[in-house]
Amino acid sequence: MKKTLALILAALALSCLGLFGCSDDGDAKAVADIDFPQLTDTRGTEYKEKTFTTLNGDQVTYNANTRRIVCVFGSQDVVAFGIPLLAYEGTTDITGYESFYEGATALLSSSPFSAEEILSFEPELILVNQKMSAANIAALSKIAPVIPLYTDSTDFATRLAYIGEIFDLQESAQTLIDYADSVKNAMIGEIKDLGLEGKTLTIYTYMGNITIPPERGWFMNTILYDYVGIEREDNVKAFMQDESGVAYSAISSEKLKEYEGDMVIYAGFGETEPSTYVSENVGWQSLDAVKEGRVGVIDITPYAQKGVILLYNQYMQLLEALKVAGQVSEG
Repeated sequence: MKKTLALILAALALSCLGLFGCSDDGDAKAVADIDFPQLTDTRGTEYKEKTFTTLNGDQVTYNANTRRIVCVFGSQDVVAFGIPLLAYEGTTDITGYESFYEGATALLSSSPFSAEEILSFEPELILVNQKMSAANIAALSKIAPVIPLYTDSTDFATRLAYIGEIFDLQESAQTLIDYADSVKNAMIGEIKDLGLEGKTLTIYTYMGNITIPPERGWFMNTILYDYVGIEREDNVKAFMQDESGVAYSAISSEKLKEYEGDMVIYAGFGETEPSTYVSENVGWQSLDAVKEGRVGVIDITPYAQKGVILLYNQYMQLLEALKVAGQVSEG
């Protein structure tokens, strides 16, 4: 364990971008050995008026020390600073993250939001998603100052530094940025050590029919195909990037095998294995990965959102699934 940790620290010091050497006790320890920084809210309690220019170019004046905050979206980054919330988006499952949300209430209405529900919390600051319309921001501004967050960005330096500026917590922001970089680089190194270079990967899911998740909106695609650089078949890439029709178009049983890559991951919605709707499909049964028992499984739901507190579990799920899909032994 000490050897593995020493290798990680040395690699980070040299900015080796995750190209870690293999340790004797298994590469899966690398990400696990990087502890999440437990930050506390170091802001004062006095009223601190601040005028901030948002990502939209709007100037907003608010109390930078307020604890009366409603987060309509993007809470997974905010709570990492130790900042308490009155309420957060109800689409977030906080199981395993309860300590970050102590005292906070899940909003019953997040998309679309309910102005009446938000008003009931008597907030002094409202945080919203990056693409909220100007009209909706104007409506919420009648309740309290509104600041949109970089919820769509996959650049954690941008996301976290911005929140640090909002609350004058720049040092905490840098600590979280360093953590996000460390875990990302460790993950890249571990996957590269699995020896999967040159192999293609297809992720299937079930949405009334067997299909492939679109590229947009699912963070595991960014991790696997962008950060790590895993390949995919040309027709899989085209299917994922096609926005001309309805997302999650059904793939017929006869066509499923045409999309199969060298590796297969099944992305379920909370399942630990493909449902019978999938497993009993003759097209699914025809896949080489299914016949050979090398289908990795992930829960897709955490990847619908991005947030620094989610990174560890997001990365570890993919690492374990790739070990199965790539038939990588633990020895």
